[in-house]
Amino acid sequence: MNYIKYIFIIGIFFISNTYAEDLTDIEISAPILSGQDLTHEAITDINTKNAVDGGDLLKSINGINTIRRGGHGLDPVIRGQSDQRINSSLDGAIIYGACSAKMDPASTYANIMNYDSITVIKGTQSVMHGAGGPGGVIKYERVTEPLAGSMSKKNNLTSSKSYELKVGQTFDSNAEAKTTAVDFILGLGKSYFRLNGSYSEAGNYETGSGIKPLTEYQTSNYAAIIGKRLDDGSKVEFTYNNNAQDNLGYAGLPMDIVYSYVDIYNFKYHRVTPIGLFSSMKLELHNSDMDHLMDNYTMRTVNSMKTPAASDTYGGRLIGAIGNNFRVGIDYEHNTRDAEQNMVISSSLLHLTYLWPGAEISKLGLFLEKDNLISPETILSYGIRLDRVNKNATRAGNDPGSSSMLQVTANSLYTAHYTGTVTASKKDHNNLSGFIRLKKDYNSMSNAYISLSRNERSPDATELFNAKTSMAMGGKYRLRHIGNPNLNSEVHTTLELGFENMFMGSHVNGSIYVNDISDYITTYRASDGAYDNTVNDARVYKNVDATIWGYELSIQKNLSSNVKGKINLNYTHGDDDTQNRPLPQIMPLAGDVSLEYETALVNYGIRANFADTQDRFDSRVLDVGRTGGYTVYDLYAGFEPTPNVRFTVGISNLTDKRYAAHLNTTNALDGAADRVDEPGRSIWGSLIYDF
Repeated sequence: MNYIKYIFIIGIFFISNTYAEDLTDIEISAPILSGQDLTHEAITDINTKNAVDGGDLLKSINGINTIRRGGHGLDPVIRGQSDQRINSSLDGAIIYGACSAKMDPASTYANIMNYDSITVIKGTQSVMHGAGGPGGVIKYERVTEPLAGSMSKKNNLTSSKSYELKVGQTFDSNAEAKTTAVDFILGLGKSYFRLNGSYSEAGNYETGSGIKPLTEYQTSNYAAIIGKRLDDGSKVEFTYNNNAQDNLGYAGLPMDIVYSYVDIYNFKYHRVTPIGLFSSMKLELHNSDMDHLMDNYTMRTVNSMKTPAASDTYGGRLIGAIGNNFRVGIDYEHNTRDAEQNMVISSSLLHLTYLWPGAEISKLGLFLEKDNLISPETILSYGIRLDRVNKNATRAGNDPGSSSMLQVTANSLYTAHYTGTVTASKKDHNNLSGFIRLKKDYNSMSNAYISLSRNERSPDATELFNAKTSMAMGGKYRLRHIGNPNLNSEVHTTLELGFENMFMGSHVNGSIYVNDISDYITTYRASDGAYDNTVNDARVYKNVDATIWGYELSIQKNLSSNVKGKINLNYTHGDDDTQNRPLPQIMPLAGDVSLEYETALVNYGIRANFADTQDRFDSRVLDVGRTGGYTVYDLYAGFEPTPNVRFTVGISNLTDKRYAAHLNTTNALDGAADRVDEPGRSIWGSLIYDF
């Protein structure tokens, strides 16, 4: 979609004399959310370790866990939901990974030293962030402003500098990981130019038992941003972002990433003066092109599989505010994913099937959202959105060749693994989502809310159209992974209660939720894990009814003006109601306890991260089995000897304990480990200098 790139560039010059909201705002008129629902943080404030990517960073937020498949590409999980059940964006751009085995969720393309802030909304608390996303919303954002006459980032002092330059370096002793980052901003009156980039590399980390699973990686990221603050205060901005990943090892998957390259283009026009019905307006366009290659021989000793893939997405959104409490808008996105499964047969590399057979999914949404002030202390918020989702697999009937009986069409695989003749065809989903929430403030530190939401999510490209085949013999059938073109959309109905209060001198906030799901999309094997060495062993999909419930609780107490203690707890419980069994990939009770000393110039902390034993699992496809509980300890410290220098240092997994989170995948390479273990002890540090 090269024409969209030119539209972005033309748009900058066309609008450069016309006016938007400050990009530091969450929205043009932000939804009325509570701290239990919403996290909006500067990345430097929550990165109390050297997080390897956007998923790793999210572990710092209570209620978010991750699935580890390797050393990079940690897959965020919010309230038992991950991947396409979470709407993720990078500077407003929606991107979808190019691996059906989920080795590259959107968060893996967020090199965190290149971004300024992160926003997380748990559950369906707003309808302004795209179709679906019942688990929540994750936004990684850069915040750039003109320098001349603007407020500097430190001490709220006016800066007259025409440029800012920041250089950073991190290191980790385990895996000899390191990242180098540079961030440069040039002020040009009310205009600005920003260029930032980073390069990261790591070897195979060592676990607490001395195993070194295949977890190495190399990544680079750079972005060029040009923008202008217009005379009326509005803002126009264009961003080009390039992320390159090479030689990423995944001990938890059959293949590794040889390379994954993505180009992302964003255009934003945020208007803060009235236009027509709107008191302010936001226009955003985005385009991403992703090329991806995975195999099992570049980083391993075998030579049998290769899969080139691509995932390209374009779209945009237009949101208008009517007054301070009413928002309406329209958004659109179109994603195309292609992948070809190749395998060595009789010493020849053959194209077996179109693994993603030209999978196209488009989403057109209309939405409105309103906050009604019932009394000075009580707000009733509600929102509704309608989505038209179109799906198609344009190459499902294409024959990849005739050199071998193993070369088959995607449609033939669907028919072989489901009842009747099943073929992919163009279909539409009409989805209805919305929420209503009542929030009451008692004072500045005390409030409570109750919300009821409905979120309808259509199946994704893998659930619908995946077509991974295998040899038709014995244990090979269980390697197959076949989507179901006839899946229905999920319907999530969630009731949530939340509160924030001071109790015995402690700041307490928490929430409890129950999510009743009709037509939940689950993956299973028809042989029910018994393996009868037929097509019944293949991984396939169906709709079931399910329930997910849980809670989150945070307690913080200031022990003195400089010392604070904090406890975070989160728990999720998932049931497959149709089959009367636990849902897979559900984290047990987990959390952390920390004690921190902080002044204006230094901070020291100790943190204990823990999880309970998980004996509720479904090991037919995703779960490895029962997982033992664990407690691991971290030490960290930060120093600012001058206003321009920030130095951090710490030790992760102080006791070098061997452990694995329940969500981590099976270790396919190391016989001494049943799953991909977490890293052992690591001494880490970072140095950031602002010129």
